[in-house]
Amino acid sequence: MDTEEKQLKNKDIEKTYTNKKNEKKISNNDQIQNIDINNLSELQEKLLDTKKKEHDIQLRHLAYIENIKKNAEIEIKNIKNIKKEEFFKKIIPIIDVLENTLSLAKKVHLEKEPLVQGIKLTLESLLKIIYKFGVKIEGKTNEIFNPKIHNAILTENSTKIQPDHIISVIRKGFSFNNIILRKAFVIVSKI
Repeated sequence: MDTEEKQLKNKDIEKTYTNKKNEKKISNNDQIQNIDINNLSELQEKLLDTKKKEHDIQLRHLAYIENIKKNAEIEIKNIKNIKKEEFFKKIIPIIDVLENTLSLAKKVHLEKEPLVQGIKLTLESLLKIIYKFGVKIEGKTNEIFNPKIHNAILTENSTKIQPDHIISVIRKGFSFNNIILRKAFVIVSKI
């Protein structure tokens, strides 16, 4: 073989080698692209999962904050009701004194006196105020006796009142938000 043939053969070998090398590069590039596409898909899925978890955490935090607000509102309402209840329990003896004063003034025929009229207006104003806050009077004549809200002082026979009903009220009872502030003291007809 002469030099020319050798050179041609070398060039052919070189071309083949270069072609194979280029094919490998192309093949490697395809593999890299496939790997990149797979990695990209995995990364996108991870990103979506992370976003979902983050959104879930945010929703949980918001729900937790809302629960705290609701519980605080309920607690504040309960505290207010307890304080109102305590206040009304302190007002009841004052109402008793005013009613007893008016009753005594009536017995001695002084109900027309200005001082007695002032006491009467004070009592009416006080009762209107506590009624606005939801206080109810317990114990009315001819009402059925209920041991939860009435305290029977006496029992008597009565032809006008049905058995187990209130004949008369000795001292009014009061309730607030279905809580008995004071039981009514009553006289009940016998069964």
